[in-house]
Amino acid sequence: MYDGIAILKAYGPSVFDEYGNEKPQIEETTVYVQPRSVYSSEYYSAAQLGLKPSITLVISNREDYAGQKVVEYDGMEYSVVRVDWNAQRDSISLVCEERTGVANYLTNESGSVLETERGEFIIASMS
Repeated sequence: MYDGIAILKAYGPSVFDEYGNEKPQIEETTVYVQPRSVYSSEYYSAAQLGLKPSITLVISNREDYAGQKVVEYDGMEYSVVRVDWNAQRDSISLVCEERTGVANYLTNESGSVLETERGEFIIASMS
């Protein structure tokens, strides 16, 4: 049953506010999901590549997914590490890992840190 709610996040080009501060544009799409555990074989295979998948979110309608790389679910933010398309069921499984440390910050094209994804504070450029 798809009773969980997740927010898919896509980041567009940055814009500047009236003070000249760079702000990322975030497009959010709310979808119904079914959370699942990550299989142990998949976890260990991913760990060899330096990834730590922690949850799989199944989206019932594949048209709802447009390549977003960040998902917010149950108060946590995750990075999508792999996408599985299920043609028979018209669903998509997003294998995700928890975003921690520097990965919790948005960066622009040059890699400069801008602010937290929750907009809590702005961090000076790292260039």
